[in-house]
Amino acid sequence: MSLGIGAVAKLVLQDDTTVIYEYGGFNWNEPEYKNLEYIKDGLITIDKSCFAEPEIHQKLKRMPSGRKRLVTKKIPVSVDFPKMIEDGLIEVQNCSHCWKKMGDKEIDAMALKVLFKLFYQYQEEEKIPEYVSILS
Repeated sequence: MSLGIGAVAKLVLQDDTTVIYEYGGFNWNEPEYKNLEYIKDGLITIDKSCFAEPEIHQKLKRMPSGRKRLVTKKIPVSVDFPKMIEDGLIEVQNCSHCWKKMGDKEIDAMALKVLFKLFYQYQEEEKIPEYVSILS
């Protein structure tokens, strides 16, 4: 069951050093934050050095036929994006439908969730995602 809160983010610009997403949050429980049109008027600017590669684990596994096969797994690593925000590598401009702010810099809580999913999705797909969607 959904809590009725979420966010969407779309890739706007990507160059050699920077990635920019526009995002918008919504809260269907509060009439003033519903955002039924999914307006994306917030910006997330990320330095490309923030994107971490997953760990690659390989091992030989015995198959039912008795033969051995090399199995490769991608293990996502944790990305310390709050520290990157402090260091200025990630900048967030809150969207107009922001209902909860976090930390000293008062960053939209949904923007932080977008960042978490964005970095995880990057490690899974091995490319910068075009679109990120969160529904809680």
